Amino acid sequence: MKAKLEIIGSMAAFGTIGAFVRHIPLPSGELALYRALIAAGAIFLWQLCTGQGTGIKDAKAELHLLILSGAAIGINWILFFEAYRYTTVAMATLSYYFAPVIVTVASPFLFKEKLTARQVFCFIMSTLGLVLVIGVSRGGSS
Repeated sequence: MKAKLEIIGSMAAFGTIGAFVRHIPLPSGELALYRALIAAGAIFLWQLCTGQGTGIKDAKAELHLLILSGAAIGINWILFFEAYRYTTVAMATLSYYFAPVIVTVASPFLFKEKLTARQVFCFIMSTLGLVLVIGVSRGGSS
């Protein structure tokens, strides 16, 4: 039951991002920075309260990857928050959730993986669903 409540809480927090971003008059980069600082503070407090620390020595070997992934997620958040300013919350969120589909299709080029028939089918169905929801055939006006 605890795990379900944690998932519900995290999804409720994520689900309200659009409402906050649309009503906070700050640039997307600043919002992403504050989000990262609040998250870092929350993680630090959680580790302090639970006694679970991170092995700084272990992280040293992976520091370049940590910095690169941190920069990538920062850019991701900035672009996501900008999408809220240029379209509806629903469209921005739907487009955001379509990203894994794009990564799946790019995986043969990026990671030299083979696509299975199931992955191709899922890509086609996901793309068709996205097209139907956003109404491309009507010029994008829903």
